[in-house]
Amino acid sequence: MDYPIYHNNSWVPAEKAFVPMKDLGLLRGYGIFDFFRIMNGRPIFLSDHLDRFLSSASKMGIQHSYTKDILSQLILGLASTSQDPCLGVKMILTGGLSLDGFNPSGTANLYILPAVFSFADPERGMHLKSFDFQREMADIKSLNYAFAIRHWAEVKAQACDDVLFYTEAHGVSEASRSNLFFVKNQVIHTPSHFILEGITRKHVLALAEKQYEIRVGSYSLGDFLSADEVFTTGSTKRVLPIFSIDQQPIHQGTRGPVTKHLYDMLVSHEG
Repeated sequence: MDYPIYHNNSWVPAEKAFVPMKDLGLLRGYGIFDFFRIMNGRPIFLSDHLDRFLSSASKMGIQHSYTKDILSQLILGLASTSQDPCLGVKMILTGGLSLDGFNPSGTANLYILPAVFSFADPERGMHLKSFDFQREMADIKSLNYAFAIRHWAEVKAQACDDVLFYTEAHGVSEASRSNLFFVKNQVIHTPSHFILEGITRKHVLALAEKQYEIRVGSYSLGDFLSADEVFTTGSTKRVLPIFSIDQQPIHQGTRGPVTKHLYDMLVSHEG
């Protein structure tokens, strides 16, 4: 099914949706977004995603009139029309139109883009290439992914699937679109600084702490390279194993038992 796209006050056919040329999201990348799934007509972790969406808008300084209840009703209405088992939904809020291409007009633009979505194979691992980089405003889910995209050809040329961000001063932070964890001696570790606190990360931590020791702190690239297992979490990935970092194998390039167990726990939790 070709789903309509929401722009401000109405749903319109996808082929008729457009972004105004003077939208600050287009001109300056001034905007935020969030992404979540609708599965069998039910939004997954909707309250958490809306809280983060509104928090990102506030931190970015985007003025708007959307409340959590208004957004929730829009999404629940969309969910009621879903004819596919899984939809991926991207909500985007920009600073709106600007007459001079810089100053916001004060009226934000909201876009909601639903599309059919399917998960990656949970046993298919990812390969990461590390970069010495720290995202600006890491706690805001902004539209700015320029660093990762600018280096994407280099990432793919080395047969990798994503980046791993780290600095010598603060250690590993995250991948371009997901959070990172490693397992050492049955203890689960995850970075605490310069990250976007993922919704899937939040739920995986809550599930994991019932059965494992959890440590949240600062960890070096070496900590990840010497780990028993490394995995990543996100709305598009659930829990995926990392098979290598900078071409160094992790867990012999296979999915580890902790990673598999957490994936199974999360899937049950979503249901």
